[in-house]
Amino acid sequence: MSAASVMEPLKGYELKITRVFDAPRELVWKAWTDPEMAKHWMGPRGFKATEFTTSQEVGGKWQMSMEGFVPVVQQMVTLHQGGVVQEIKPPELLVYSFAWRDAGDIGLTNKDIQEMTVIVHFAEKGKKTVMTFTQGPFLSEKARNGHTGGWNSAFDKFAEFMLAEQPGRAEDPDDVPSELHLKRFFAAPRELVFDAWTKPEMVAQWWGPRHFTTTVEKWEAKGCGEIYAVMHAPNGMGHPMSGTFVEIQAPYRFHFTTAALDKQGNAMFENWNSVFMEDVEGGTLVTLDVHVMRQTEVAPMYLKGMREGWSLSLDKLGELLVKQ
Repeated sequence: MSAASVMEPLKGYELKITRVFDAPRELVWKAWTDPEMAKHWMGPRGFKATEFTTSQEVGGKWQMSMEGFVPVVQQMVTLHQGGVVQEIKPPELLVYSFAWRDAGDIGLTNKDIQEMTVIVHFAEKGKKTVMTFTQGPFLSEKARNGHTGGWNSAFDKFAEFMLAEQPGRAEDPDDVPSELHLKRFFAAPRELVFDAWTKPEMVAQWWGPRHFTTTVEKWEAKGCGEIYAVMHAPNGMGHPMSGTFVEIQAPYRFHFTTAALDKQGNAMFENWNSVFMEDVEGGTLVTLDVHVMRQTEVAPMYLKGMREGWSLSLDKLGELLVKQ
């Protein structure tokens, strides 16, 4: 698989997301269909679900309301969405129609979206659950990308909620992680922290584990902007990475993909990364969410160090911000 083919455009502006949750399928299903549980995770980071009702029967209606700040309209809003259950097969399949009450609240128009269909499959994978989520058709790439970021952010909250619902669940030391969720507070204004993530000359100063240096060749912080950088290990070995900025809303949040490349320029694995920033107590709270979208057989040896690698990089980011 070449680097160029890792993120192929979706035909007809269809959205498809696959996530692996560290929870049994019955619990995942319940969290999707039980209104009180769904309210804990529905909506992207920065939003709180205030109402969620649904039906367990075909033809029944569902609806949700959530409150939060929408950067594109620069104000707090209450968003409403809903539809009709079209097919339901517990605990493996859920199909329903999906529509916004007012697309203008999220900065879109009727030229961007219409009533869509959502299809969610749940499959068992050992003690975990593979969720395959499909939504469409969208009328524009902008609308598709915006919903991709929103749903992935909601699924990040879902992953955290699943772990909270299983306080006694033991982590397998041999497990290869497919998800990573980190929070880090920086005693610096949000605008500066955002710059440190999006300006290539600043990224080059902290990206990569300690004792690594990074050459940033492309870091285009805009929708569909290209990423290409090379991390240099202490032994001189280069570790190239390509990627794309999917959506960016300064200085609040952005989503981007990254692919680790082998010597032939082929992707060994590709991650989706979301960064959410909040003003907290005179500084900035950064929430980093990462999930593995695609991987090859050589990926596990790298993915097992994902948490440590990101933690060390964020340490370096904190040191850089102190100097500014």
